[in-house]
Amino acid sequence: MTLSRRFKKTGLFLARLQREIGYDDCMGMAAQIAYFMMLGLFPFLIFILSLISSLPLGSDLQSELLQLLSEQLPSEAYNEVAGTVLSLLPAGSAGLLGLGLLAAIWSGSMGVGALITTINRAYNIRPRRNMATQKLLSIALTLILTGIGLLSTVIILLGPRVTGAFFQWLGLAGQSDNLWATLRLPLVFGLSLLALSLLYYYAPEARQKFRWILPGATTATILWLAASSLFRLFVRNFGAYNKTYGSLTGVIVLMIWLWISGLIFLVGAEINALMKRLEYEDGVRRVRPLR
Repeated sequence: MTLSRRFKKTGLFLARLQREIGYDDCMGMAAQIAYFMMLGLFPFLIFILSLISSLPLGSDLQSELLQLLSEQLPSEAYNEVAGTVLSLLPAGSAGLLGLGLLAAIWSGSMGVGALITTINRAYNIRPRRNMATQKLLSIALTLILTGIGLLSTVIILLGPRVTGAFFQWLGLAGQSDNLWATLRLPLVFGLSLLALSLLYYYAPEARQKFRWILPGATTATILWLAASSLFRLFVRNFGAYNKTYGSLTGVIVLMIWLWISGLIFLVGAEINALMKRLEYEDGVRRVRPLR
């Protein structure tokens, strides 16, 4: 395939993708996802921080988790989230732990349900699951994604300590910091890719091949990491939300970040659905009619 033809084919793909995003109302559905994720974010963080506080070195791990969160969220959103969560932590421990987990799973399952609905729409599928099956699938996917989130948190927080002790035992105390500085971004990318791949595979009511899932999952992961960084830079250097929203700035910035995240996840699903559709159309064109 010549370079000009490749560019033309890519342009046609992007134009069709834009039409599909508008037709499936991805922007509106991303707002719905952001709303439910907003409801689930605070209980989930309360659960994580309450769990960490019960571990040895809990205060140090809490500080490291908050530092990690500050690197992912815009500063205004981080201040709002950290201030609210930390103010609720002294209210209880065991009961707060269970309540936070249940509230996070329920709210998260509502957001995942909105994702499932939009992904089915992207595949042009009329849903056949009943309401109970849909809810059970949403809860199951939420539990899986929560498990991956907990695993990534444990790896990122405890990994440097474990490898540091191991390297110190080997007499290479200074090498573990260099190792984790190198592995941190690939770990975040790999775990995010795994989470999105599972979501894109099990959410739609469609038979899929793995090669149809990877392009959208990879694109969405890269876009999400890049968009989060760019949005933080924009809010820090160019945003004027304080003048417009005042004390609500943190909430508004957090909602915008969640909306961008939801939209990117839906775009990844649209890419997968469109690639599957194009492969089917190419196969139909290659079949010659019988004479």
